[in-house]
Amino acid sequence: MLLFLAWLAGALTACDPGRQAPQQPATIGRIAPETLETANLEGWADDTFGRLLEEHRISALAISVTHGDEIVFKKGYGYHDYATMRPVDPDVSQFRIGSLTKTFFGTAIAQLLERGEIASLDDPVNDYLTRIQVENPFGDDEITIRDMVTHQGGLASRGSRSVFTSVGEERPQPPLSAPALEANLPLVLREPGTFSEYCNACSAVMGFMVEDITSQTLEEYLQENVYEPLGMTHTTLVNSLRAPSPDVVTQYAFSSGEPPVALRYPSLTPFISYAGDVNSSAGDMARFIRAHALQGKGSTPALMKPESYELMHRWDRGNHPDASGFGIQFFRYDYNGEPVIEHYGSIRYRSLEIIMLDEQVGVFVTMAGGGAPDPDEVVGTNPLPEPTVGPVLAQASHSGVRALILEHFLGRLPVDGDLEVDVGQYTGLYHRIPTAQADTPGGEGRLVEDSGDGGLVIDGLGPYRPSGPDAFTLDGQLPVEAGFRDANRFFFARQSDGSMRMFAHINAGGFVRAARE
Repeated sequence: MLLFLAWLAGALTACDPGRQAPQQPATIGRIAPETLETANLEGWADDTFGRLLEEHRISALAISVTHGDEIVFKKGYGYHDYATMRPVDPDVSQFRIGSLTKTFFGTAIAQLLERGEIASLDDPVNDYLTRIQVENPFGDDEITIRDMVTHQGGLASRGSRSVFTSVGEERPQPPLSAPALEANLPLVLREPGTFSEYCNACSAVMGFMVEDITSQTLEEYLQENVYEPLGMTHTTLVNSLRAPSPDVVTQYAFSSGEPPVALRYPSLTPFISYAGDVNSSAGDMARFIRAHALQGKGSTPALMKPESYELMHRWDRGNHPDASGFGIQFFRYDYNGEPVIEHYGSIRYRSLEIIMLDEQVGVFVTMAGGGAPDPDEVVGTNPLPEPTVGPVLAQASHSGVRALILEHFLGRLPVDGDLEVDVGQYTGLYHRIPTAQADTPGGEGRLVEDSGDGGLVIDGLGPYRPSGPDAFTLDGQLPVEAGFRDANRFFFARQSDGSMRMFAHINAGGFVRAARE
């Protein structure tokens, strides 16, 4: 009952709650105009995200949708805090948007390029770093800014400490000193410029570079050059000793028959903070994604020239020409003929920004909590809400929610029913592509099997049907709780050494098949 009341209360924040119209399907590769009408957006969001709350996968959610100059829809679902029964307000409630932070300092890098404070993305990153230097152990070539912003810098994913710290733990404040940075700078484990493997440490170093160039903290720079110009009043980069603001949503987890329990606020280490420590609201994120969707055009304040947006948004580097790649921090890919940029973020909260460039449409969705509690993360509630009724399903993932969004606006990815393929050439056990040349493949094994009817089953999901040369697309809906590296399309690539690699349509990194006996 509490969930239903919170869902109903959220309707008061919709842009046009009085209008009612049936949901309209999207056409393949182009958004039907009816899909962007406020009443239809609300009907879709209520049906899609109201259901997720009802099934206890999440405790709080907010969504905003932009089209051209307009914010056409925004709404909150669930509770900002179950203990006080405060509903989510899309303009005020702040969520941890995690790695979407990278698109903020990516914007800063594009601005600095436009202003001439960075001469070229192909300059060595060390030319602009004053507190630390990043050495390349694989040869004489220096690591470039382009390497770093396309996740090809080769740094290990984290420094010498855990990614998470406790709220209130003593920690240095920005700008961090040279000794503090040197103590946490990871080793370069992969040859730079060769492979995009998602790299939080590379991204954090880019935040330090912005500070070294501007002589401002990254938060000061973003406040002056991004938040204020766009009117973002509920967004902040929180590398802080303080407990979270009351405007930050509290996450809750659920057990059937038990009251929801509050979860610990995730606080990142100072070194990795710049890779994922922004808190923001759905209303503020609508302003940010609208600016990128318009690419410096329209009446919305432009953060930079159209050419600088285009530089950020293009497919520059990646691991497979048909899968997602990177420009400056944004993922870039094609979906049913529509050029799309996006980023996702997961610091226990899960967030997505998806921008359809030709259609000038942006969607932001952010979720908090859900699923069963981890005893180590529970901090309790007072007073206790009423017990959870019904089964508790797994958390909704960004992979599953991305599929819901893209299929609603741009249609489902097609399969080719006439294409006959020898699927046996792709089957086998795949592992993560090694981090370093000396590593052997291992960990995160994914089994690719013959479905028995001309398709593949990948890690238990399927069938995936042929959809092009060495491409297989899921014949159905990706589960909303799909794993981090699950996808509705995979591409396979034979290597010169005879090995077979597998890449998700939207992700960094990839998999290599283990040697067949």
